[in-house]
Amino acid sequence: MDSTTTLLLIDIGIYVTYALLGVAVLGALASAVKGIISRPGKGLIMFAVGLIGTLAVFFVAWTLSSGADISEILLEKTGTSQWWVRPVGTGMIMFYMLFACAILAVIGTEVMRPFKK
Repeated sequence: MDSTTTLLLIDIGIYVTYALLGVAVLGALASAVKGIISRPGKGLIMFAVGLIGTLAVFFVAWTLSSGADISEILLEKTGTSQWWVRPVGTGMIMFYMLFACAILAVIGTEVMRPFKK
């Protein structure tokens, strides 16, 4: 394959990824709205807990992200500005934190299962 075809395939893959991400976000929002409408009292409380938890994880990750992890040479090579270093670091730290919580939740569920019977 020549470079033009490769770049075209990469562009198509990126746009498909954006479209699927948009569908997932819309589905998540629709599910949240449906939960709030079906159970107004409990739905709003669960929404508030989820929102506060997400914001707490974001602020912890933002605090832990220094923004000085990448050298200027690498930024020049990739054509990226210094402004993007901290948001990308925050996203990575949030992913690691939430992934660890998911693993701990699965392990905790499996450990507690025999004691519930």
